Amino acid sequence: MAFWYAGERLRDAAANKLLAPLDPDTVTLLKKKKFSPVTIDGTRIDGEVYGFPLYYYPWGFVYRKSLFKRLGIKPPSTWDEFLHVCERLSAQGVTPIGLGASANWPAAGWFDYFDLRLNGLEFHRKLLRGDVPFTDPRVRHVFDVWGGLLRKGYFLPTTLEQEHERVLPYLYRNHVGMMLMGSFIAAKFPQAIADDMGFFAFPAISPDMPAYEDAPLDVLVLPAKSPNPQVRKRFLTFLAESGAIRHIAEADQTLPAQSDTTFPPILLGDPARRVLNHAAGLSSFFDREADADLIGPVSEGLRLFLKPPHDTEQAVATIEKLRQK
Repeated sequence: MAFWYAGERLRDAAANKLLAPLDPDTVTLLKKKKFSPVTIDGTRIDGEVYGFPLYYYPWGFVYRKSLFKRLGIKPPSTWDEFLHVCERLSAQGVTPIGLGASANWPAAGWFDYFDLRLNGLEFHRKLLRGDVPFTDPRVRHVFDVWGGLLRKGYFLPTTLEQEHERVLPYLYRNHVGMMLMGSFIAAKFPQAIADDMGFFAFPAISPDMPAYEDAPLDVLVLPAKSPNPQVRKRFLTFLAESGAIRHIAEADQTLPAQSDTTFPPILLGDPARRVLNHAAGLSSFFDREADADLIGPVSEGLRLFLKPPHDTEQAVATIEKLRQK
């Protein structure tokens, strides 16, 4: 068996006959052992379950509770509140946002959330399948809203060309106030300040839009031509019945797919669960959900967009030009 990702990457592998679905007994065992229905359905393709769910996690904003408390800031739930937080942080000499975008995928999280909050989950899926051009006015609006934050200086320029982990020291030292990242980032927190780290969902922008969330799901899959199917079945049974899923999730600071197990004492566990419990629907994250031919063009468009003057037209035109090649 192999480790893999739910979303388009899983659908693509199944469509190319590279994977075998789980047998009916194993699927029944997942339900009996109370694996979360959303994690089982997240690997269902044409009625067959192709992934054994391990763990998942939401994306959201990480911040230091002590900094927010000192400045009288509460985690925002609306866009107006978020802009007020940015203004308050900036007025106190703290750059509101840190983004380490040298690898592009952390920036894709920002794109995901602006699109989900402004246009919804169904549109987002159509866009990432390549069914909607990036020159669509709704996509332009995504870049326009994001560009407003960039042009106000709310992102720390120093980190935009660094790895995402290089942002963390700026966050720890209150040089930046917030960082959008998967809750798995808690595995990197120093023990001395781990309890001071908080987490909140990406705020609502359109009041009538349901709260759709990015929540990558990691799974085990069965290669189509691998031998010893009975040995594989016994191993998956062991995982489902032994409580091992809890320990795997704890090591990665993620949420176990098995909901009847005692949740591990992970640092951002409670707020991460709240984000998922209030979600109207889940996306697997950009590079797991997008058509493979779209990932490169969008990554290049995002790279250009993060550089001044943060030009929407340049970004969408670049993406469309590259995806046509």
